[in-house]
Amino acid sequence: MKRLAPELETALKGLALLECFSQNKDELILCFGDSKREFYIRANLDPNVSLLSFPDQFARAGKNSANLFPDLLDQTVSGVSVFKYERSFQIAFDSEALIFKMHARRANILFVQNGTVSSIFRKALTPDLEINPTALHKEIKISQKQFAVHGGNPIELIPALGKEVKIYLEQTGFYEETDQRKWILFQELLSALDKNPIFLRKGPAISLLLESDEKAENAIAASNQLYNRTARSFYFEKERSEGINKLKQRIKKSESYIFKTRSKLSQVENSRSPEEIANILMANLNSLQTGLTKAVLFDFYNDQSIEIKLNRELSPQKNAENLYRKAKNRHQEIDTLKENIAAKETLIDKLSRQILYIQDIEDIKELRKYFKDHGLSQKEKNKEENLPYHEFEVDGWQILLGKNAKANDVLTLKVANKNDLWLHAKDVAGSHVVIRQKPGHNFPSHIIEKAAALAAANSKRKTDTLCPVIYTQKKFVRKMKGAPAGQVIVEKEEIVMVEPANL
Repeated sequence: MKRLAPELETALKGLALLECFSQNKDELILCFGDSKREFYIRANLDPNVSLLSFPDQFARAGKNSANLFPDLLDQTVSGVSVFKYERSFQIAFDSEALIFKMHARRANILFVQNGTVSSIFRKALTPDLEINPTALHKEIKISQKQFAVHGGNPIELIPALGKEVKIYLEQTGFYEETDQRKWILFQELLSALDKNPIFLRKGPAISLLLESDEKAENAIAASNQLYNRTARSFYFEKERSEGINKLKQRIKKSESYIFKTRSKLSQVENSRSPEEIANILMANLNSLQTGLTKAVLFDFYNDQSIEIKLNRELSPQKNAENLYRKAKNRHQEIDTLKENIAAKETLIDKLSRQILYIQDIEDIKELRKYFKDHGLSQKEKNKEENLPYHEFEVDGWQILLGKNAKANDVLTLKVANKNDLWLHAKDVAGSHVVIRQKPGHNFPSHIIEKAAALAAANSKRKTDTLCPVIYTQKKFVRKMKGAPAGQVIVEKEEIVMVEPANL
């Protein structure tokens, strides 16, 4: 800070603050200038890494940016000064100032009016509003007596020296020296901090004590190089880890899906076939009549009696037909479950290979391109969150549920394809539901029933025991001009009775 403040004063004194805005979380951009030149400060106050940089130019985004500290705009910089023995400095204007408090995870920028902090950049750090700016100047007596009072420990005497000085002192054997020798070395330390070159080190890091082969010309250049290197390392690793974690989460979900689906497959395969029950009913049609709720019949498969539940409103033959339909659906469901397990296993293999590929990427541009191409970028995540529908997957089938009336129109009229299946609770207000078509596959009855139950649960009939739900291909759904949001006309619909249930 002692090196940086004079350089900033030379660069800023006499310039006016033209813009002060934020377009990324924890980042503030300041543009100073006059008729001849401009000077930019980019303050990145991410709790994980607080950095200052001074780019030659900065293009403000056309949207998603917010102006800050408007009272300072067009005011001229009168000076830049560092707070003594503090990791803070201020840019002074007439009666106002901006204090850059670079306290690692608690770094912040304070707007000072008439000697009082009136607002802060990172709003969550509310204690900063109570800071007395004049108290930031630390008056520390650097005398041999005070040095001895603090046990000959420079860090205790001047806490702002920080961990770098502590590491340096430990590496040079400072703490093993005599008290007199410590005092001499302490004087040499303070001199080195004032006069040494600024070293650029791996990490990345800058240092005034720990030497390296690379040096910066000045404090501004050192800050810029530290920012650029940190962006390449810290942010690169952060983005890569986020991408890998997304893939790992998808693998975990796929493994959970496989476990549940295998359990379901085992349950279906080991359950009694509806076709056998139907055959028993058909063998006893002459002894049955409409209106029964159950029948005790001879089970010729197991050579014993069996109780069969019946729908009293249907004839015995219609009850048998329903069971044959369920048997057909059962075969389809078993085939679908097996296909889905195989598909998830293939997906896990693909995701695992993607993780290995990402781990080998070393360039941030290549990383971001890969994420964009494979739907792993933050923009893709935000896009998903802003979709007008909720998305579900049931046995490999994609089901979409409209979020509200306007979203229903978007889902039905813009998102759904003509051969997708469209569902809605009959004669009441509710969400539109769409089952995505899978080329070469018919819509399984159990998928239609699950989607219908979802439509019923998200309608005015959600508390009914049974709800009629209409379904048809989307191409038979249209909207009249001027009709209210969500209201459509349906042709050629079919009806299924279901119990309302969310997925």
